[in-house]
Amino acid sequence: MRRAEFALVSGAQGQEQMIDVLSNNLANVNTPGFRKDRVTFRTYLPHREYLHKAPPDRPGFRMTPFGTFPTPWGMAGSDVPHAGVDRIYVRYEEGEFQKTGNPLDVALSGKGFLAVQTAGGTFLTRDGHLTLDQEGRIMTHEGHPVLDDQGKIIRLPVEGREKIRIDSAGKIFAGEKLAGRLGIVEPVGGNDGLIKVGEGLFHSPSGFRQGEARVMAGGVEGSNVKGTSEMVRMIQGMRTYQTDIQALHTLNDLTNRTVNDMTVIA
Repeated sequence: MRRAEFALVSGAQGQEQMIDVLSNNLANVNTPGFRKDRVTFRTYLPHREYLHKAPPDRPGFRMTPFGTFPTPWGMAGSDVPHAGVDRIYVRYEEGEFQKTGNPLDVALSGKGFLAVQTAGGTFLTRDGHLTLDQEGRIMTHEGHPVLDDQGKIIRLPVEGREKIRIDSAGKIFAGEKLAGRLGIVEPVGGNDGLIKVGEGLFHSPSGFRQGEARVMAGGVEGSNVKGTSEMVRMIQGMRTYQTDIQALHTLNDLTNRTVNDMTVIA
């Protein structure tokens, strides 16, 4: 019974975590530049682990953007098969271009990111929904100043603010005057090292360098979440979760009946 219980509980827990991730994806289906998350699972099979004389992982806890999850390998005992979430990772496929008509809005086509200044330092984003504050600074929708190709905050002159234009190279024109250029960067070592920190921002612990991307003004890059496919995954996860819970209830009922029968016999 113990083996079956742990297998069902760990399976249900993994599905619950996946449903949380899918819910967050669906909540951001209309968020410009949002990158969806995906979950991978891993099964701990004692006979396989003994055969290969591994498991390198140990029981513990892992911090993720969705909370603190237990690492399942061996947590139920070395002789009990069970499963759990192996990792949560980000998919970086580009979203579709969505025209807005706002001359400050930009979408990037390519591997580059916009660099923005926050209280915690410089972060990267693909959210090109930009505005102009009273000081002439180009800001993200969340209020973070956008940086230029020299790493400085972009400030537009008073003259020409009513006629702003951004070309495909990221050059910003206020009227006919060149006022700056968007800082297009990419993380050193690729996207695998990026950490999602919320508000459409990414942190690159290894730093970043000048990147390449074609700038499309007058619109934003939509989320790369496909609502229909996420809903299908959600339904599949919920059905699997319900199946695990129902099987666990059945197992508990059998255990109770066995205990009662033994009591009667005794």
